[in-house]
Amino acid sequence: MRTILIVLLVSFLAAGCSDEDSNSTSIYPNAIAWNNILYGLSIEEIPAEEIGKEIGKIERRTTPMPKKNGDSNDVPTGSKLYEIKGKDPNEVIAVKVNDIYYDASKLGPLH
Repeated sequence: MRTILIVLLVSFLAAGCSDEDSNSTSIYPNAIAWNNILYGLSIEEIPAEEIGKEIGKIERRTTPMPKKNGDSNDVPTGSKLYEIKGKDPNEVIAVKVNDIYYDASKLGPLH
């Protein structure tokens, strides 16, 4: 019985020390930096008829979190950013990824 407990304890400790996901940004929200604002990307799709004018594009992918305008930790480089008709772009914008527009809401100021 004691041997089983020791083996389980060592297994749990070894699993906790694994660096398999050390480069993962999964503990951080998918985020975009634009106009000195940090936006959190959602999975909510925006219909094309609600999309306003283009306001920018993603220039760089960074980890763990965006630090400059045009940075993202998840959205591919070159993805375009748009206004959403009738909504304040300082609160919410749209991000086009693979021909789908996604909602990105303000998380706070970019530091």
